[in-house]
Amino acid sequence: MKKLIALVLTLFGFLLCQPAFARHEPLALPGRIALAAENGDINQNKNAIIKAGAMLDWTVVADQPGKLSLKHVKGNHELVLDVVYDATGYQLRYGSSVDLNYKQTQFGAEIHPIVNHWAANLVKFIGGKRTDLDTPTDKPTASQAK
Repeated sequence: MKKLIALVLTLFGFLLCQPAFARHEPLALPGRIALAAENGDINQNKNAIIKAGAMLDWTVVADQPGKLSLKHVKGNHELVLDVVYDATGYQLRYGSSVDLNYKQTQFGAEIHPIVNHWAANLVKFIGGKRTDLDTPTDKPTASQAK
């Protein structure tokens, strides 16, 4: 009987602690990505986004001028990213998710770490150069470099 009570209490403890085991990290979508389309043809960038997404099992769930919504499903997990694009580049924005522990905190959005991996992989396949890394605030000043 004591073993049964100990087992029940242990299982109850695990159930209470389960939310603590959920994995979260800051949502880290890259800033704007420069991707210059030949002759300023916005459709080239749109097609590059769709093609790269398809290679990674992302499907287009909404298509508006200058904005695609891409959905990635892996088991019970679903992620929708909005890709805002023009003839000079694109930017990923969080759309929605299912079973990926998304939450807003006072420090910003948090989500399952796999989301940052999926987003980085999508950017890698689409191509382009991050423009948010070129800002003067990201480079050390002369006094900071010493």
